[in-house]
Amino acid sequence: MEERIGKPREWLREKSIVKKVLSKANIIFEVVDARIPLETRNNVVEKLVKEQGKNLFIILNKVDLVPLNFAKDVKSKFQQEYQTFLFSSLKGIGKRDINILIKSLSKENKIYKIGVVGYPNVGKSSLINSLKRKRVAITSSKPGMTRGEQLIKLTENVFLIDTPGIITLEYPEDLALKGSFLPEKLEEPIDTSLRLLDKILANNPESLKSLYKIEPDKDSLRTLEFIGERLNYRLTGGKIDLDRTAKKILWDWLKGNLRSYWY
Repeated sequence: MEERIGKPREWLREKSIVKKVLSKANIIFEVVDARIPLETRNNVVEKLVKEQGKNLFIILNKVDLVPLNFAKDVKSKFQQEYQTFLFSSLKGIGKRDINILIKSLSKENKIYKIGVVGYPNVGKSSLINSLKRKRVAITSSKPGMTRGEQLIKLTENVFLIDTPGIITLEYPEDLALKGSFLPEKLEEPIDTSLRLLDKILANNPESLKSLYKIEPDKDSLRTLEFIGERLNYRLTGGKIDLDRTAKKILWDWLKGNLRSYWY
């Protein structure tokens, strides 16, 4: 692994958003990607929530992209700290359970504002649209489409606060592995894709076989070459275009086409 140059991106803007949302919200919904649940939990944000004494619920989103037993196992572990919901807007999983919580809040004589936070591209907007039952938040496979804070009414006394993706002090390469950074903006997409392939080869190599119709090699570089060859991504002269192949893999991961997962 090459030594990384420079500093991780600052998160001054996101920090101000977090503090602003926490000052307004009674409850926090932290949306997490079910494929990489530990890596998309934000410990910095959770610490801030705990310090302010606010209630936090974890929404384990995109459970349609992982085996049900894996999702249930993750939920069981997370429940030891916070109440956790399995959710998929695509399959309608978990909506009823979250609505039961919202209904119980709506019966109280109190205004509730629920801050919806999480990394870019974990599915915050999809959750909000599903609970609202109409498209009020922008959804896209591109991270960072939500630009500003938005207050959304669910019932007479329960509101959601939609927020842009919350990124703490991290390198772009690490964010790309979470599906939270555009591959085109990476300085070294090949290195990042190799890190992703290492993870996939260690956990679910069959997902590469299923999507790209190749026989993965234990070596991530060889696997990258196999994928480029299969896709017929070539440079002038016939050499495999590893840069284009790397970006394709990262995009497939970001969009959920590459169905790997780990805890």
